[in-house]
Order: sequence, then C-alpha cells, then structure tokens
Amino acid sequence: MNLKPGKGLQIWTEKRSGPCFPILCRRKKNAVIFVGIPASGKSTFFSRYLANTHVHINLDTLHTRNRENTLLAECIERKMSFAVDNTNPTADERRKYIESALSAGYSVLGLVFEGNITECRKRNLQRTGKARVPDAAIYSISSKMQPPRYSEGFSRLLFVKQCNGDFELEEYFEPDSCQDVDDES
Repeated sequence: MNLKPGKGLQIWTEKRSGPCFPILCRRKKNAVIFVGIPASGKSTFFSRYLANTHVHINLDTLHTRNRENTLLAECIERKMSFAVDNTNPTADERRKYIESALSAGYSVLGLVFEGNITECRKRNLQRTGKARVPDAAIYSISSKMQPPRYSEGFSRLLFVKQCNGDFELEEYFEPDSCQDVDDES
C-alpha cells in the first residue's frame, strides 16, 4: 500500500526554516514516531532535522530489541526527546513507543513518510552495503502498512514528502476522515 496524503484540501504545509522544521523543535519531551517503508527517507530526515534535538532510536543501528528497549527507557527516565526511526508499519508495532511516551507525559508526533514503491526502490539502489535492503523487504513492509490513526495516541500526524531533494510536511488525513463536499445533504 502506498501512503499518500489524504483526500481533501491540504490546509497546512510547513517548509523548513533554518536547520529544523519549527513544529519539531517547539516542545520539550517530544516523541517522534516514523512510519514508512524502507528507503522512504526516514533516516535522512532524522539526520537532517532531528539529530541535534532528539535521541535516535533505530533498530538498524542498535541491532537488538533489548538495546532498543533500554535506550527507550533511558530517554523516558531522563525526559529526553527521541525519534523512533523504524518502519513501524502496524499499530501493534507503534504501540509500545506511544504508550511509553504518553505515560511519561510526552507529546507524540507521527511522521508518515510517502511510500511510493518505485521511488523507494530507486533510492534503495543508491545505497551500499548493509544499508541496501532486498526489494522483497520493501514490498513486504508495504503490504503490512497500516495507516496510523489518532486513536493510537498520536498528538499530531504529519505527512512527509520529498521534493527536489528536500522534505515538506503536510497535515496527514486519516483514511476516511475527509468527506467529499458532495456527500453533504
């Protein structure tokens, strides 16, 4: 499933201001949960815009769930902002991060990365070594992708798309959350 902005008017777009998007730098105790297929730009986004303000929680670099859980607990204990840079395709996979953050008083921002399989495969081909994943991984994660919902506990959901080598953030509309004007009677 390709994740795309919801139907309806895009009422808000935020462009980068200096080294950061203002929406990401405003709050203390901020948990950012990435949702996106491999090669959708998650780690690039983190390194460009969050590396100076958030702890990077990423299974690719931590290698084990135990290390990931330990780092998450340490962030919560020390009240440090963090970003979970994993694919997080299902509500079940996102739950532990969201519940931990909410129980500690964090705001939880979901960043939903555009999931165009063709573009992700092209970006993946530019990777080298262990960073490159098999095409089957892109297809597999894409097939498991469940669009995030506010009911999971997100304070805000934003859609991230790449434009000319940079990123733009837009309001994310949940599937079926917008009605066409013609539906009103």
